[in-house]
Amino acid sequence: MPLKHFTNRHIVRLLATETRRTDTRPYDLCRSHIALGRYLAGELVEDLPLASCKIQHPQGIRSGWELEDEASLVLVVFMRAGLYAAEGFREVLPRARLVHVSPRRGVGLGESDWAELGAVSGQRFILIDSVVNTGASMEPVLGQLRNAGAAWIAVAALVTPESTAERLANSHPDTWFYFARTSTNQYTGKGSTDTGNRLFGTLPAVQKEGS
Repeated sequence: MPLKHFTNRHIVRLLATETRRTDTRPYDLCRSHIALGRYLAGELVEDLPLASCKIQHPQGIRSGWELEDEASLVLVVFMRAGLYAAEGFREVLPRARLVHVSPRRGVGLGESDWAELGAVSGQRFILIDSVVNTGASMEPVLGQLRNAGAAWIAVAALVTPESTAERLANSHPDTWFYFARTSTNQYTGKGSTDTGNRLFGTLPAVQKEGS
């Protein structure tokens, strides 16, 4: 299945620059994540079928377009850093169901996550995160959903290392991968550099000298 990234698109380069700056305020960082999520959702939609529909036009009933069976899509948001990228997806896929999960590295979804997901068999899932570093949180979930009978799975993230993207695509040929950009830098943030802390303004306090 395809591995798609849009690293060299000008809009991605511009938006990604704001996400990489250390002086970007939490609110502005959230807006950049939403914008990147919206862009990524637009690219993903290109691979989904459309169906004609009737719309109310100023000149009367006319034909328009909608995603085929959009309500059957489930947006699975990896908390907490995937929250704002998912908001961008919701703007493009407003009829899709939204589920928040907190998978454990190397383990995957817990009981509370499964309770939120509900029935899996025959459903279509889009897993959304801000960063996929090693895939240690993402890969167990892919296996769990496949074993539970998911009909179609896509992974969408704002950035991932090139090596991780290629390994995931090779290891999971039945999964569709969409990354806003790939990077040659494999880095897991901690403390003040963690994406979640930067997004939510929960950066650890800096200890001043002499205090």
